[in-house]
Amino acid sequence: MDADEFGAVFTRMFGNLYSGLPRPERTIAIAGVYGRYDGVSFRRMSFRGDFVTALPDLDDEITFVFPTAGKIVFNQSTEIVGVPQVGLAIEKTAVRSVGFIDGHAQYGISVRRAVFARRISTLLGKPIMHKVRFQPVVDLNVDAFQGIKAIIGLATGAEFDLLINSSALMPARLQEMLVDSVLDVWPHNYTEALRRPGPLIAPRHVKLAIEYIQDHPDALVSGTELAELTNVSLRALQEGFRRFIGSSIVAYQRQVRLQRAHGALLQDSSQSVSEIALRLGFTNVGRFCQYFQSAYGVSPADVRKDLQNPR
Repeated sequence: MDADEFGAVFTRMFGNLYSGLPRPERTIAIAGVYGRYDGVSFRRMSFRGDFVTALPDLDDEITFVFPTAGKIVFNQSTEIVGVPQVGLAIEKTAVRSVGFIDGHAQYGISVRRAVFARRISTLLGKPIMHKVRFQPVVDLNVDAFQGIKAIIGLATGAEFDLLINSSALMPARLQEMLVDSVLDVWPHNYTEALRRPGPLIAPRHVKLAIEYIQDHPDALVSGTELAELTNVSLRALQEGFRRFIGSSIVAYQRQVRLQRAHGALLQDSSQSVSEIALRLGFTNVGRFCQYFQSAYGVSPADVRKDLQNPR
């Protein structure tokens, strides 16, 4: 499209987002390819003319930048600088301003934290209890990072445009490929858990305790009571959970309840968030919402809202 057509599309898509930003003091030019699907965006961009811009409030996203020319400077609590062969993982909500210097160009992707939370939860088979945090600076000379860059290059190439627009499944496949490649290659606080071999076969008393917790997610049963039910000491049951499940008894109970709550929010619109939380043994609804947000990257209310207003 020509410049006027691009300007019209850009204004329609992003006008509200950037309308409050100050006009740059000098002429700048931005060119490239941008795509977005269900919480994941990808781009290949180049900038002409040095400038610094503040950013408006943004979604809770993590941006991964693969610089190919010039320099990009993110001003957070400290400055983080990206140049060719130095990749960055940036928490968007922490960014105060961004500087584009010396003819900066990049490949990049941005992923909502909730997308990562859902994917890690699926891969591990349980809710995650902490926000995913990526190593902020990496060496792009490592071959694996060039693999991610190659996927972005494919997604932003002219040849792929025909394929992605002719297949209803391709956008979702591309999104999954980008998310999985980042989780596999870029170091983060769940890297070790995702690469850990499959769980050992748990002994009978641990299996019995797990079955009871799964069958009675709303039961406020203590570790001592579970130990009595499985005919072992509390210490033996605690050690069994630590070794074979990788968590404490209390943490596992919470994970099961959160899983059931997530399923209930998706399936039963007749019950409120508070009713679901209380039914599953969460006596403090506010604390339940905090646990849920940490596990899934979205609030219970947002899950219900997405269900009522599907894309």
